[in-house]
Amino acid sequence: MTNAELISKLAFHRGIAQRFANYLGHEETIPAERQAKILRAMGYDLSNDDVIRDAIFALDAAPWQGLLRPVYVVSPRSLHWGVEVYCWDMDVMSPVRWQLTLEDGRDGGSGQETLEQWQETGEYWIDDRRYVRRVLPLSHDLPLGYHHLAVEHGGKQATTSLIIAPAASYQNAEMARGKKVWGTAIQLYTLRSERNWGMGDFTDLEELIVAMGQLGAGVIGLNPIHALYPISPEHASPYSPSNRSFINPLYVDVTRVPEFQTSKALQRKVNAKAFQQALAACREQSEVDYPQVSALKYGLFEAMFALFERHHLAKNTARAQAFHEFVARNGEPLRQHAVFEALLRHFKALDINAWGWPVWPEAYRDHHSPAVTEFAATHESAVNYAMYLQFIADEQLRAVNAAADAQGMPVGLYRDLAVGADRGGAEIWTNKERYCINASVGAPPDALGPTGQNWGLPPLDPVKLQQDAYGTFITLVRNNMQGCGALRIDHAMALFRLWWCPPGEDASQGVYVHYNVDDLLGILNLESQRNQCMVIAEDLGTVPDEVVELFPAAQLYSNKVFYFEANPAGVTPPKDYAPKALAIVANHDMPTVAAYWNKSDLALRRTLNMFPTPESYDVEMVARDETKQRILEALAADDRLPDEVSGQLEAVPEMTRPLSFAMHEYLASGASQMVVVQLEDMLLIDRPVNVPGTSTEYPNWRRKLTANTDSLFAETDIQAFCRRLTVVRETE
Repeated sequence: MTNAELISKLAFHRGIAQRFANYLGHEETIPAERQAKILRAMGYDLSNDDVIRDAIFALDAAPWQGLLRPVYVVSPRSLHWGVEVYCWDMDVMSPVRWQLTLEDGRDGGSGQETLEQWQETGEYWIDDRRYVRRVLPLSHDLPLGYHHLAVEHGGKQATTSLIIAPAASYQNAEMARGKKVWGTAIQLYTLRSERNWGMGDFTDLEELIVAMGQLGAGVIGLNPIHALYPISPEHASPYSPSNRSFINPLYVDVTRVPEFQTSKALQRKVNAKAFQQALAACREQSEVDYPQVSALKYGLFEAMFALFERHHLAKNTARAQAFHEFVARNGEPLRQHAVFEALLRHFKALDINAWGWPVWPEAYRDHHSPAVTEFAATHESAVNYAMYLQFIADEQLRAVNAAADAQGMPVGLYRDLAVGADRGGAEIWTNKERYCINASVGAPPDALGPTGQNWGLPPLDPVKLQQDAYGTFITLVRNNMQGCGALRIDHAMALFRLWWCPPGEDASQGVYVHYNVDDLLGILNLESQRNQCMVIAEDLGTVPDEVVELFPAAQLYSNKVFYFEANPAGVTPPKDYAPKALAIVANHDMPTVAAYWNKSDLALRRTLNMFPTPESYDVEMVARDETKQRILEALAADDRLPDEVSGQLEAVPEMTRPLSFAMHEYLASGASQMVVVQLEDMLLIDRPVNVPGTSTEYPNWRRKLTANTDSLFAETDIQAFCRRLTVVRETE
């Protein structure tokens, strides 16, 4: 092997952690062999020491020989309110010229002076030359936004992106005053109704908002609604999407699209007996039949687009102009997504196994290639079709958000941003320059996963992300803040570090790779303020000290899970939870309340061979019973144990509605400003919607609710429960 010291030095400059605290709190040191695996995945040639030295020089020394970094994010939290300029110290007396152009094209100021007048913040020796870093001071009244700075000095010219960001994310007036709200967190596809096409859609969501808003709810949380694969409907995980920047069209209610509403022919087709029978069959199933739902909807989508082309695009109607404005607003990322989807359909028609770009002909695997350019030019209608699907999805999502506003919900919708995208999808294809496609993100080993977790999703490369002036990250955040009042960031630790797994090996061979959290947080705050969208940072698990300080200072809401606050030793009172937090009993990766209490989740995991030993199953069964007893005691101590529920576990073998309601009212009495209830826990469903660590072993992301939402909220005990939550939130 090459020089281990050089490997370690290169790893340091690439943000690869040398050590970390494991789930037991013990410090682990990462050996050079594991660091090398990730460096190779990043594309580094580790064949000899000279090559490694060159790579280190490019990361460490070379920037000092330039003028500017590719991007600067400046906020009130920055060490310097300015831009660091690099030069040879013998040139500090030479004149430097700079010109700032604001985001809107206006002049942001200019000047000519010597670097000697600016504060020095560092030095670096290359051979016998001393290079220095000086801070070009900025005006404190610069507007927030994305600006451009040009600098000339010593015969060199350079430009950089200058991002002026706020110190904190957006807070609406009510939440800033400490308003406490309750609501629900749903998997949208699980919603049932008498009118949907076999999976929950945006109309179901709007009806849920109205029903719950009338009962006092103030927040409705969604699963990720990211674009999946239209040609592979069985690829159903919302946390492994094709493109996180765009929407899954299957959530569109076909019957509310204007092209459908003005077409008697399409209405006759849908009202035909055979079509209605197909819809009824889809509705009746306990799990979403994605292939059938997809076939029904996409058949109508294509027909509606043909009408849109003929009646609107060809005539440049007001609706066509609205479409063009949507396309212009979303820019190149939308067009590239649409080209990908057009290519996907094209190659799938030629080859049933053409599931994604890695198996396409070589000429089409690079989105910059002449072949792709020619395809887009000769398949304009197919590209427009994909953009049309995003147009109608965006229309309906915004209508849903408007319904939440009309209900006076203090938060309204919150969307969920998944931690990564599928390797073969549109997001990676259109941004391969920014992703490390040879690595995968996951989680380090813990008590439940001795080899860790490998989620199979390529990570963004922190160096390439900076070289791109964070364009990919900006698009992700901005697009996911549309049509909602808040954005939940799944695994928000990714702003600080991610566990990278090397190719072909399990997660135990992974390492932490660090990102520039100050830059990413600044951009997140900027987009939050611009879109008036609050941010919920899912910070479960081991939280580094830096994040403990940074996230609250940026006014990000944390995530509290009741299950994690209860154990055989006792239950953390919800009054002790962080005020600026979203609290929930359990989320989509955890057993429902009924499954938890009935221990059916443990039985399922044993059936799926997910316990390392038979003894570990027995240990967890005992721990679960001890924890349940502590929960009963905590409810009794807070005078919330229902009269019909015993305080002794032996007398409460199964979950009941009164007990579930009591647990949620206990949570709602706490300090956290947002408390959400899963509809599954109102219905006492004991089947999970997802079992982490499984794929084909369990039908993840398919299980529906067991009742229509309109009938659920017509039940008197559900209505009474919701009203009690409203009172508890307002009085405690």
